[in-house]
Amino acid sequence: MKQSIRRLLITGIAIFFLPIMVHAETRYVTDKMHITFRTGPGNDRKIISLLNSDQPVAVLQAEGEWAKVRLPNGKEGWVLQQYLSAEVPCRIRIQDVSSSLEALKRELDVVQTAYQQLDAEKTTLEKDLKDSRQDLAKTKQSYEKLKKEAAGFLELKARHDKTVERLSLQTQKANTLEEDLNRILKKKYIRWFLGGAGVLLLGFILGFSSKKQKRHSSLL
Repeated sequence: MKQSIRRLLITGIAIFFLPIMVHAETRYVTDKMHITFRTGPGNDRKIISLLNSDQPVAVLQAEGEWAKVRLPNGKEGWVLQQYLSAEVPCRIRIQDVSSSLEALKRELDVVQTAYQQLDAEKTTLEKDLKDSRQDLAKTKQSYEKLKKEAAGFLELKARHDKTVERLSLQTQKANTLEEDLNRILKKKYIRWFLGGAGVLLLGFILGFSSKKQKRHSSLL
């Protein structure tokens, strides 16, 4: 049910923003640069402001070497197209990866805490289970002895049945707890693996961006 509602919300948002996405392509001001934001397509047009590196803009119209763009605050103006890039800047990608890693770390902390609590409960339950088994063994011995002697047979049988029932419930609980621990442990390993993969991806992005910048510098 929750997944169906989520799909409907995503579909509604996509339909709402589709016209904007079709008519306005988002690009970014290239790294380490300040470019002029003018009232029209020409160096003789009035400068409205300067745009910093990584500034996202929506391209509304292209005219020669100029492009009409809209800023996030709604202001519109013209900039040289050569200073715009369709690639998301490295700094923004690093921030996104870092945010994902932080969220993953917080989730792993929650999983680790839950795992420790369940592990402690499992230890206690295992001790109780061991004590119950020992109690059952003693009860069986007494049961067999009293059965032969026919003295207090019914009372001992009732104790025996109660102990067997308690042992059965504890065994079921121990099995369920063992399954929960295994599931959490598996989830924990998967999270750590994804975290490592995120770090590797971040390193790859940084390395690729560095090579790209060096190649760009050599061309200049």
